[in-house]
Amino acid sequence: MADIVRVVHLVVDAVAVQEGSAGIVVEHLLAGWTELAPADRVTVLAPPAGPAFRVPAGVAVETLTAPLPGPAGRLWLRSVAVRRAARRLRADAVLSGVPASGLLGTRCPRGIILYDLRHELRPHQFSRATRLARRVSWGWSMASADGIFTISERTLGDLRRRHPRHAGKARAAVLGSDHALAWPPADPARPEEPPYALAFGHFANKNADAVIAGWAAFCRTDDRWHLRLVGMGAADRAAAEEQVARLGVADRVTLMPWLDDEAFARCFTGAGLVVFPSDFEGFGLPAAEASAARDPDGGVGRPGARGGHRRPRRDRPVGGRRRPRGGVRRGDRADAGAAGRRPPVRRGLHLAPHGRGRPRRPDLSAAAGPGQRGNR
Repeated sequence: MADIVRVVHLVVDAVAVQEGSAGIVVEHLLAGWTELAPADRVTVLAPPAGPAFRVPAGVAVETLTAPLPGPAGRLWLRSVAVRRAARRLRADAVLSGVPASGLLGTRCPRGIILYDLRHELRPHQFSRATRLARRVSWGWSMASADGIFTISERTLGDLRRRHPRHAGKARAAVLGSDHALAWPPADPARPEEPPYALAFGHFANKNADAVIAGWAAFCRTDDRWHLRLVGMGAADRAAAEEQVARLGVADRVTLMPWLDDEAFARCFTGAGLVVFPSDFEGFGLPAAEASAARDPDGGVGRPGARGGHRRPRRDRPVGGRRRPRGGVRRGDRADAGAAGRRPPVRRGLHLAPHGRGRPRRPDLSAAAGPGQRGNR
């Protein structure tokens, strides 16, 4: 067994972390880390535009720049810049917030956060260029990393089946949704405002076209409820606009772009129903968020949710995740988190992120890792 050592300086590689799933994971990981180990030095590596998430007090930010514009510059940031920064900062360990970063290694233990393998399991949902890019960059990154931290047992199982050679260094970091407990209460319902359902349309696995078709059928039996589809890019929104017009439900469906965190929280807590017919999820955060943020009397948003729908079950989402809480180590972790102590560190990184909701002791009973965010 390797000697137990303590991580003193963690460098979080966030040069390729964008708003959305990766952003919420890294944000809450940092919050949990500073709560669990306030004496540790933590530095975030950010792209020229700065971090795509809130950085807690006490965490340093190093903004990296590339000598070249465009794709070549982005590749340089994910490889040469990360390696040089880790060496300059004398990092004890580096954690990459997405798989396709830290591609030249870091000369110190490095872990990566793996959200899912959807590009392998649902290849028809990705372009050939994207599949090729992921196969090369993710494959190399997983092979060279010291630790792979999946956001759910489901993703860990997929990794073990499809990449068994990496199974020995992979751990599931159980995620959750306690960040939703900190969302502001929904605005009080107004009699003149119809109740609405919330759905997501930013990726193919969310099946926005099926949601719209089902909603059109539902509208033939109901004249009150409206649907809000969030997270839609320009091309997806144009296709959805054509579909809702063809089905005659343009007055019952609102197509919304990506929302910032505050606007998304208001939209979510104000909904009376979450529609989530996804055919693939690494975790399925909206289901957990709906359960965490629901009104005890049966709506999604606590005080402001409109009733009239079945109360969501408290079943754990596929993957059984709770939102992460923070702590990193290098090897098998002890149950130090359960006792409120800082965990020891051994070879190979283990981490547990955390949500920004009600205070809750980090769950460090198993090697932990990332989550998901934004407009899901």
